[in-house]
Amino acid sequence: MKISRLYLKIFLAFLLVLMVSEFTVIWIIHTGWAGSPRMKRTEGQLMAIKNLTEMEIESKHLSPGQEKEALTPLMKTLSKSFRAEVWITGPYSEVVASSGEIIPDLTLHLEGKPTKTTEGVYIYKERRKGMKSVYGTYSSNIPEGYPFTYHLFHPWKQFEEEIWFLRGQALITILAALFLLPVALRIIKPIKELTRSAAKLGQGDLTQRVKVRGKDEVAELARTFNHMAEGLEKIIKSNRELTANVSHEMRSPLARMGISLEMIREKINNDKPAQCEAFISGMQSEIIHMDTLIGKIIEFSKLDMQKVPPMNDSINLDLLITELLYQYQPTADHKKLKIISDLEDVTITDCDQNAIRIILDNILGNAFKYTEQNGVIEVELRAKKDELLMNKAVIQISNTHSPVPEEELEEIFNPFHRLKGHDTPGYGLGLAAAQKIATMHQGSMQATNTEKGFTITVTLPIAKG
Repeated sequence: MKISRLYLKIFLAFLLVLMVSEFTVIWIIHTGWAGSPRMKRTEGQLMAIKNLTEMEIESKHLSPGQEKEALTPLMKTLSKSFRAEVWITGPYSEVVASSGEIIPDLTLHLEGKPTKTTEGVYIYKERRKGMKSVYGTYSSNIPEGYPFTYHLFHPWKQFEEEIWFLRGQALITILAALFLLPVALRIIKPIKELTRSAAKLGQGDLTQRVKVRGKDEVAELARTFNHMAEGLEKIIKSNRELTANVSHEMRSPLARMGISLEMIREKINNDKPAQCEAFISGMQSEIIHMDTLIGKIIEFSKLDMQKVPPMNDSINLDLLITELLYQYQPTADHKKLKIISDLEDVTITDCDQNAIRIILDNILGNAFKYTEQNGVIEVELRAKKDELLMNKAVIQISNTHSPVPEEELEEIFNPFHRLKGHDTPGYGLGLAAAQKIATMHQGSMQATNTEKGFTITVTLPIAKG
């Protein structure tokens, strides 16, 4: 099995933590000698030697001449038990009893400053020639008149504690390596899935999505990837549809102009130039149509390319709607339309006035265009609070129209989309541009079928939060 780089990084980071902890513990041991376990043990062992010796003397009622013979076996037993040299001296430093034949040379130990414990034990430490040693001594007042001084000398190899500590660390490292493997695999697996999906997405497969597991940072990354993939799919799909629609819109007038040219050539060849005027007029109309279409396309494309305009204006929506309705009054009179308006006094701030006018003009223009003779157009303006208690301006524009198929209610906001069954002139860019502008203002647009007919609802924030 191939070991991943992420696993190695996690494992090396764990090793670094172990090394730092090791050096910290060793430093604490060496700097905190007064409270170290070895010092406590030395103190306890000396007090045990003292207590056992005193019990031996009292139980056997030893005379000074019998002390060495009786206490030497005890010293040897304690020496084996403590793994140290043990001896007792009298008030004149003479050896009373000893676990060994030779008393260790303590010259170097006595040069250092001893540490005194709460029991009155003096402990010296020394380190030399690859060895460490501890020498402890305790002066008692028993027996009376001839008090004993107890000695304990314990040598051991230098770095013995560190070696045992390193063995423990090595065991922890092995266990960590085993336990970190499934943890690392659990982290690496979704990341590898993300990598594969991203590679396929880069190759053009826009359907790529990854499974979201849990609520951690990797899951958040997966959710972000899916959101990005959905956005890219929509954008590319929209661009493809836009290209197809533009091609369709441009091909028709070009084909008609081609036919007109053939007809003109035929008339000229037949020596009938007077009959070319109609075809030339038709070509001029097609050129004007294409020029207008290209201008609309460029204008629509700028909404994607340009930066959000400065939002420094404030506008009274009811006055703007009233003004636009007045402009469309001739159309209403011609088609005998009934206009019903119910407008509250609503002013929005932090907006672009011209952009808001474009939104309402496009929606009202479509309403007047697609409403049949003797129809009804209703415009309603309200100030409401949304679920987050944010103040919103809600504009509803309805016109009498047969219900629009549900699948078309969202598609009408796509560029060049035209309602089926309509031959009304237009380019299908008005509602798409209006929706983009509403989104730039942190608003929204929605199309629905209501009792009043076809209804478009525009929601805009009254002021930026």
